[in-house]
Amino acid sequence: MGFLDKLRGRKVQAAPSSRTAAPQQPAASTHLSPKPPAPRPVQGRQKPGSITWLPAGQPVEISGQTIPGGLLYIGSRAAAADSPDVEPALIDPGLPVQWKRPDLTGATMGYWPSYQSISPAARAGYLGWLMSGRADPNAYIGYVFLFFYGLERRVLVDLDATPDHPDVALISAEVRRLLSIYSDNGSFDMYATDFLELLDTITARTAPLTPPDWTTIERRWEVPAVVRIGLGRYVGAKQPIPAEWALVLLRVHPEAYLRTPATRCTDEFDQLFIQRYRAKFGDGIVARIPKSRIEVRYRPASGGLNGRTKRFEDIPDVCTSKALLDKIREVEGSCTDSLDAYSRYLGRNPDGSNERAALGLLPDELLATRGGTALNALRTWGASLAVTGQTAVPLDDVVQRWSPGRTEKLTKKDAVSLASLLAKFGVGIEPDVRFGGKTPAPGSTLVVFPLTDQAPAAPSPPYAAAATLVHLTAVVASADGSVRDDERLHLAHHLEASLSLDPAECARLEAHFAWLTAGKPSLSGMKTKLDALTPAQRSAIGQFLVDLAAADGVVSPDEITTLTKLYKLLGIDEGDLYRTIHALGTDTGPVTVRAADTDAPRHSIPAPAAAPSGVQLDPAKVQARLAETATVTALLADIFTEDEPPAPAPVASPPASALSTATIDGLDDTHSALADRLRTQPTWERADAEAAAATLGLPLLAGALDRINEAAMDICGEPLVDGDDPLHINDYAAQELFA
Repeated sequence: MGFLDKLRGRKVQAAPSSRTAAPQQPAASTHLSPKPPAPRPVQGRQKPGSITWLPAGQPVEISGQTIPGGLLYIGSRAAAADSPDVEPALIDPGLPVQWKRPDLTGATMGYWPSYQSISPAARAGYLGWLMSGRADPNAYIGYVFLFFYGLERRVLVDLDATPDHPDVALISAEVRRLLSIYSDNGSFDMYATDFLELLDTITARTAPLTPPDWTTIERRWEVPAVVRIGLGRYVGAKQPIPAEWALVLLRVHPEAYLRTPATRCTDEFDQLFIQRYRAKFGDGIVARIPKSRIEVRYRPASGGLNGRTKRFEDIPDVCTSKALLDKIREVEGSCTDSLDAYSRYLGRNPDGSNERAALGLLPDELLATRGGTALNALRTWGASLAVTGQTAVPLDDVVQRWSPGRTEKLTKKDAVSLASLLAKFGVGIEPDVRFGGKTPAPGSTLVVFPLTDQAPAAPSPPYAAAATLVHLTAVVASADGSVRDDERLHLAHHLEASLSLDPAECARLEAHFAWLTAGKPSLSGMKTKLDALTPAQRSAIGQFLVDLAAADGVVSPDEITTLTKLYKLLGIDEGDLYRTIHALGTDTGPVTVRAADTDAPRHSIPAPAAAPSGVQLDPAKVQARLAETATVTALLADIFTEDEPPAPAPVASPPASALSTATIDGLDDTHSALADRLRTQPTWERADAEAAAATLGLPLLAGALDRINEAAMDICGEPLVDGDDPLHINDYAAQELFA
């Protein structure tokens, strides 16, 4: 039966008198557990000015009722610590309590409650809440505060914030419990959170240096004192700051401005950050000892206490050091860049963190611990390729290794994910869409090959030029129906020497060449590139193609036919082809480079014995010419290298009419125009962005960015603008917003 049920059950019974009520004795127990402490009787009025602290677990009788739990002040008219008024939390047993009509809603309570001054009905309501275990979620919040005032006084006055007193831990646990019940009240949430931070701070001075869980720390305008003290203890002792503590500082620092990958992929980011921090700094950064010292300020909720400031002279405040945060942010930048593609995938597929398409986008350090059996099979396969080398395999077999049971046709995104994941296990494939290849079709054949460590994931300018030559030469080399080893080796050695390709690029070119010559290489897609060349450049390419065809000492009729097509594609006169081939011929007689006119008069001549087909060439001339072709690939490297993008133009002040008229869903024309302006460059200095916004009639940049980012989150799940100064423009979000 609850307290209110007891009151309702009494018909004509007066409130019990504290002078006559006897303590209730507990029933006999058959268990061997220790008996709870007996209630402490409080007889009559207390001596004026007296105040006694009841420890945790100590019950007490007040006005005939047992109040369990302890953690209370009992006495009479004792002054508050910092005020001549009576201590607000002091329960005076001599004051009347109206048990029959308790004020359960706090209707009779003032804003600054004090047990001395509240009504008898409110005292009944407060004592009833204490009797119920201080856990009623519907209790009036003023009663919670009245109890909370006593906890503040105990820590700040009686214990003088002594960290090793057992009451500090007990009070901390009790406040956390109360906060779990009454955090919906904003005022109590603020005061209780600040008080817990104070308790954590005073215990952090001597507690083991264990980094706090950053997910339980609310980000505020300054780094929490418990974090500052932990870091200060390391710095003050001239010890390196461990990775876990550096991560906590990054996560709670108000000036960290973390980008989307760090907030969307928290577990992956934290794991990667710790690994890379250790790789860069070993045991950690040894920071300089700053002059500033940690100060902790606390504003009590109790009207009987003034604010407190505590300065720790032995602990430096390292959070004032910009240099430390800058070093930590270098690691953060590396991690967010590496997780960017994975984060974007999750933005489009929120539940896809364990899909192989997503795993293929993870940094190598994280992939080593993810994926389970399926990825372990890929690892084993990659290791086997190091022994077997380049191999042609059906695409369908590779897809089943990547995604068992899949039957759908690969999209380009799928092909990127497949190639990226295989590359992490040392397996390269051709064609690879990341290097300009087409998305392979079901039933086609791939060439797989072992990749070296640190193999690039995108084509370099020299590789792009070499790939163009490989494509052209594959057409020539396969024209006679076969590709000989000497042709393949010549191409590989020539490109490696003339373009300074690294081993990984050479291995990929050989695989690409093998894939091309295994089928029927076509010239589709080449004409546009070749049309942009000058006549001299085209002539140089034609010369190189003839030299390649002559590498085996014979230019076959099929090769001549194909070279004729290529010369036509290059816009070179067909006669130049014959002259070039003739110049490589022997001096034993005329060289036939095309069939005779069958309609002209003919005279029979004896055929030479065992004459090889095609044009016979002088090996010495061929080798001399091959030595000169290095300039061709150097030329192509310049031709097919994309120019560096121009530097962003300085921010102008264009009228709104000069911007795109596209309107983003959820935004008006003005905010859409600002989003359109911001997406024109990857980063913005804040002052420049503010100027751009002002020209559109948006003087408050922060508010405008909030509206734009809210719309972006609704449309594509990512903000358009990250950071504070500089601002970073999210390319994926920009593409989605203006698609």
